[in-house]
Amino acid sequence: MVGGAGCMYNIHRSSFSNQGEICLTTSRIYVHRSIYDNYINRFVDATKKLTVGDPSDENNKLGALISKEHLAKVTGYVEQAEKEGASILCGHGKEPLTLPVKNKNGYFMRPTVITNIKDDSPAMTEEIFGPVVCIVPFDSEDEVVQRANSLPYGLAACVWTESSGRTHRVSQQLDVGTVWVNCWVVRDLNMPFGGAKQSGIGREGFKDSLEFYTEIKTICIKH
Repeated sequence: MVGGAGCMYNIHRSSFSNQGEICLTTSRIYVHRSIYDNYINRFVDATKKLTVGDPSDENNKLGALISKEHLAKVTGYVEQAEKEGASILCGHGKEPLTLPVKNKNGYFMRPTVITNIKDDSPAMTEEIFGPVVCIVPFDSEDEVVQRANSLPYGLAACVWTESSGRTHRVSQQLDVGTVWVNCWVVRDLNMPFGGAKQSGIGREGFKDSLEFYTEIKTICIKH
C-alpha cells in the first residue's frame, strides 16, 4: 500500500464525500499490518478535522443525511458494531456535534472511524451509505483478496500500491466492476460501468449503453 499524502487524501475523500452517500464511496479499508497503526493515527487525525454543518458554508465538509430514518440506520450500524466489541475511534458518540440553531433538527452526523471489527459484522458486510468507514489490518495479498471478495457486493474497489505486479494481480482477482489503482472515481464515459454480484447486472457507458436504451424486436415469418 502507498502511504503518501496523495494516498491519504484520496482515500479520505473517497470515504466521506457527500457524507458517504455515494454508491462508490469507501466503507471498508484494508491496510497492511506493517503500516496499520501509523495509518490509523493519520486517518483519524484527518477525520477529526472535518467540519459538519450547512453545506452552503464552504468551510463545512459534510452536510446532512437524506432523512431521519436513514440517519437512524447509519448510526445503528455504529452502535451495533460497538456492542460487538469494535472500537469507535472518532465520530458518532465520541465527539459532540455542534450545530447552528437553524440546523439543530437536521440529520447530521460526525464522520466515524471503526476498528477492531470482525469481517462478519453488519458494518463490514452491508452497505451503510453514510459517513462511516471500517479500517482493518491484513497480512498477505491472498488473504486480503479473499476477504474483499467474500462480500456480497462488488461495484468498485481501489488498490493503492507501488508495485506494478501487484497492481495487475490484485485488479484481476477482485470480483468488482471497476478497479481504481492509486486513484478514485477517475471516469470516462467511453468506459463500461457496472457492478458484480449484488451490485447490479449489465454495463453502461458508450457502446455498452446501447442495449440499455435499445428495445430489440423479434419478427418471425413463415413462408
